[in-house]
Amino acid sequence: MDRFPSQSEFFSNEQEFEGPARWFRCRYPDRVTLTQKESVIEVRPRQGLPADWSMALYAAWVDADDMPESASTFSASSLFPDVVRHGAGRLLNTDVRHRAWQGRSRRRGSGRWWQRPWKRSYEWFLWVLEHRRLLLVASLQSVPGQTLPDDAVDVCSAILESVRFADTPAMPPEPFRREVMKLARRHYPLLTVRAKGRFSIDLQGSEINLSNFYRSYLRQPESLSGIILPALTSVVRLQEWGPDQIQPDLSDVESRIMPMLYSEENARDSLDGFVQLPWIGGLIQVFVIDEDDTYRFVPRRLLERWGLSVEQLRDLAMKNLAAYASEHPMQVNLVGDEEDPRMLVPVHPDPYNSARLLDADLHRRLRQIFGPEVAVGVPNRDFFVAVSLNHPGLMSHVQERVIQDYHSMHHPLTQRLLVISADGVSEYCAADS
Repeated sequence: MDRFPSQSEFFSNEQEFEGPARWFRCRYPDRVTLTQKESVIEVRPRQGLPADWSMALYAAWVDADDMPESASTFSASSLFPDVVRHGAGRLLNTDVRHRAWQGRSRRRGSGRWWQRPWKRSYEWFLWVLEHRRLLLVASLQSVPGQTLPDDAVDVCSAILESVRFADTPAMPPEPFRREVMKLARRHYPLLTVRAKGRFSIDLQGSEINLSNFYRSYLRQPESLSGIILPALTSVVRLQEWGPDQIQPDLSDVESRIMPMLYSEENARDSLDGFVQLPWIGGLIQVFVIDEDDTYRFVPRRLLERWGLSVEQLRDLAMKNLAAYASEHPMQVNLVGDEEDPRMLVPVHPDPYNSARLLDADLHRRLRQIFGPEVAVGVPNRDFFVAVSLNHPGLMSHVQERVIQDYHSMHHPLTQRLLVISADGVSEYCAADS
């Protein structure tokens, strides 16, 4: 019968798993599977091996004042009711502060009706690891009626011993919002700050959606102030502007009106009242006034003041985009060679990189490189990737990476792929290739 590797063999064929919010990483062998379901990570034998045990990993953020109390709530009696026996468990070979228990409990059967009144015992191990404000709870148990195989305990212990916590764990969304509000009150004590909506704050009447800032924070949790303070400063500065700055004449800003791509889903919550045009793949076109270190969206009411239609605004913005592209030529990395180009990506991030895909001139140049049709991924505002349709394997890899980047990058746009052809831009589907 096939078996799990011994402790010495354990990491000979390892893989790495990253926990929720990048709180921790751990290693595991290819003989087990790790599946994340919301906040719980399930560890099970891979298909084909005896499925006589499972381990659940639960990571939780705890407020500093509640840390001792929260750690004590993860007890044997709370996780494994009807305990028959329990005692101190096998400690891990790790510097991380932790506790361990092991024991046996009983559970009612789940078979036919006459089997349900009978309780069957099962064996369990419990570990609670503590790191700053994080708790990592690992509960290993056998199937009812069986004991835990020694090699399963070895495997799960080795996984836990491989855990490496983040030096600065990122806060969950609600504690993050509270910290942003503390930061705003500390730097602008005369302004009113309060929570608003699902994930926004109200700063003296100006709503700030925190979603994009939180994505940036997850990548650099040690840089909370550096991520948030520039945004707060920009909002405060805008509040100090007079009517001429809030509703400027067209002649004062027409050279700084630019197009931008935006997620249609995110726009529902944050861009009501601003000029929008539909596009492709869950994206819309919006229009901004560039202020050098920031930008502000063009509200619909300004079009009446300017005497412009939406189409005229779009034409003006595209003219400015062409001038911007001429003054800031895009440097790219090309994977492949002239005879077989495979992929193209911009070298430097830029807030107007994705907007360049609105330009028919860029479409023409990409088609000259890759052929009549070229696939494009636009996971966020500052980045895109163009891919040849002649390499299905590469297409599959790029599609996976676009989905990953969409879920982790700031200013996310879409996880769908697009196709540029002689007919314009359409949404990619596998049949296209």
